[in-house]
Amino acid sequence: MDQVPTLAANGLNMPVLGFGTFRLDEETVRAILPEALDLGYRHIDTAQVYGNEAAVGEVISAAGLARNELFVTTKVWVDHYEPTELMQSIEESLARLRLDQVDLLLLHWPVFGSKGMNPTLETLMRARSAGLTRHIGISNFNIDQTEQAASFCGEGTLATNQVEYHAYLNQRRLRRVLGRHNLVLTAHTPLARAQLVNDPVLWEIGSQYGKTAPQVALRWLIEQDRVAAIPATSNPHHAKANIDVFKFSLSQQDQERIAALDRGERLVDPDELSPAWDD
Repeated sequence: MDQVPTLAANGLNMPVLGFGTFRLDEETVRAILPEALDLGYRHIDTAQVYGNEAAVGEVISAAGLARNELFVTTKVWVDHYEPTELMQSIEESLARLRLDQVDLLLLHWPVFGSKGMNPTLETLMRARSAGLTRHIGISNFNIDQTEQAASFCGEGTLATNQVEYHAYLNQRRLRRVLGRHNLVLTAHTPLARAQLVNDPVLWEIGSQYGKTAPQVALRWLIEQDRVAAIPATSNPHHAKANIDVFKFSLSQQDQERIAALDRGERLVDPDELSPAWDD
């Protein structure tokens, strides 16, 4: 398998395609993640709330790969945003992951108390200064929150905003803001919870390249400037297909046809966590 290209925005050296572990329990992670690493995945995305950091740590510890070959992301859950608790929770994540530091540490959702996001962001920056993480970022922040966070942290400090992004959800406005601050958009739910698997336009486009609809959907994302994608799967066949997207390129016409599929369909919108979305 060819090496996955990387993104370099704000000093980041993150593979553009990662292996997501959302909704994968520990047993599933122990089964599928070794196969993913064998296939060439080097960017692994987990989170405190997923409950699988320990299994991820077991697998990468047993894999025998050099630490600098892996890019590991985890996310701090909203219950741990108070500064003292945030630092403790990071240490606990590192212990579960069997790592001295992660490559990227994110705030999972923009849920803050009466003092707002700044104390949490300040502590996140302290975690980076302390060497607990190489890079820091945000997740599921809307445009206004992204602007606030980038302004408080300073240009070049945040690496990414991980948000839902796929062909059925146009993130053009947010992408412009992220581009202005040189932040990567990391696309979670990049296959729209498998809805794109059956899209006839994607299948028609894929037939020109000998590719499937999901492969076309992923290729469309990672061909965009400063966009990475982290599809999650428990199926080895799907894991293999998802990473087999680096030997073809979409034409400009095909890119435009895929962009036209947008229907403003947001699939990840929990009431207690979601901000006021921009679209």
